[in-house]
Amino acid sequence: MKRIYSKLKAGSKSTVISTGLIILCFVLLITGIIFLLIEPIKRYNRKKISENALSVIESGITLSETGETDDTEETVIPTITYVVPVKGNEVEGEGYDFVGLTEEYDGEEYYEESVALNSIGILEISSINLRYPVWDEATLVSLRYGLGHYEGSVMPGEVGNATIFGHNYRDGTMFQRLWDVEIGDEVIFTDLEGNEQVFYVFDTMVIDAEDILDYVVDDITRTRQLTLVTCTYIDGEEGYRLLVICRKAD
Repeated sequence: MKRIYSKLKAGSKSTVISTGLIILCFVLLITGIIFLLIEPIKRYNRKKISENALSVIESGITLSETGETDDTEETVIPTITYVVPVKGNEVEGEGYDFVGLTEEYDGEEYYEESVALNSIGILEISSINLRYPVWDEATLVSLRYGLGHYEGSVMPGEVGNATIFGHNYRDGTMFQRLWDVEIGDEVIFTDLEGNEQVFYVFDTMVIDAEDILDYVVDDITRTRQLTLVTCTYIDGEEGYRLLVICRKAD
C-alpha cells in the first residue's frame, strides 16, 4: 500500500512539474510574440500619424492658396500644428541619430503626454516616391513623425544653406531611399502658403557624424542650397551621415 501511495505521489509531483513547464513555455511564447510585435506596432503608429499630419498640412495649404482673409481684409498667415504623443512610438537608436548635433538636444525630456509640432511645409522627391511633412525643429519627437528643419539653418529657398533631417527607417520610409536619388533629380519644398521652392540634386556624400556641423549650418554657402541628412553605415558600422546637397533652380 505504501508503495502504491509513493507511486501516486511521485506521479502527481511529476504532473505538477510538467504542467508548470507547459505554463512557463506558454508564457515565454506569448512574451516573445509581444516583443516581436512591439516595433511593427510602433512603426505602424508612426506611419499613420505622419500620414494624418500630412493630410492636415495639405488641407491647410489648400485653404491658404484660396487667399482666405481675416476681418481686416489682410491675408491670413498660415500656422499649422499637429499634436502627437510624446511616448510610445520611440525609434530604436534615436538618441544617437541627429539630435546629438548640439548639447541642447542631448537627454531631451518631455513632461507632457503630447506635444504640438509646428509645420513649415512639405518635402517631395518624386523620383523616390517621397512626400513628408517638415517640422520646424529636428528633435526626438518631431523626427518620429516626419522630417525636421535644423534651426541653425535658413528656411528652404533663402540665400544660404537650409538643412532637413530625416530617419533612415529599415522599411524604406522617411529618408531610407536617399541613396537612390541621382544627380539632377528634382526636390520640391512647398511652404504653408503654397509656394514651391524647386531644387535639383547637386551632389551626394558620406561624412563622419562628428563632422556634421560643418555641413548643416546656414552660412556655408551664398547660394540657395538645401541639404538633406540621414544616418548611414559603412561596412555595417554606425557613425556616418549621408548628405544629399541640392541647389535651387533659378
